[in-house]
Amino acid sequence: MNIQRIIALVTAPIGLILLLSNPQDLLELIANTGLNWYQAFNPIAWGIILGTIAGLMRLDAVQKGAVYGTYAATALTTFGLVGTIAIFFEHRLWYLGWPTMWIAALGIGIYTFFLMQVRFSEKYQKGNENDGK
Repeated sequence: MNIQRIIALVTAPIGLILLLSNPQDLLELIANTGLNWYQAFNPIAWGIILGTIAGLMRLDAVQKGAVYGTYAATALTTFGLVGTIAIFFEHRLWYLGWPTMWIAALGIGIYTFFLMQVRFSEKYQKGNENDGK
């Protein structure tokens, strides 16, 4: 069984729970987790920061997991964005979609981690090559 199918099987029930929840349940989830706009998009910033640090420290071993990380990032981002749009059309309030926006941001954060690691590792390597000439 491939990784995308596993992720879809795990996230589908969560999506149905969130979609079929009434607005009060979603508000309770948001209040209990302390979720807000800043925290909903925080995983993207952490992906950029940690990826940059990993690239500058030349932790190229993390690229061994890039394929699976990209699969997970794609699944989480797709699930989060579709869930956010579905919750909006169900309840007509964007802030009720913060939990699924966080899931989408987590997927984008995972992707940006691997992207930044490669970019800064390459820049560091090119900088060292130019210093030697």
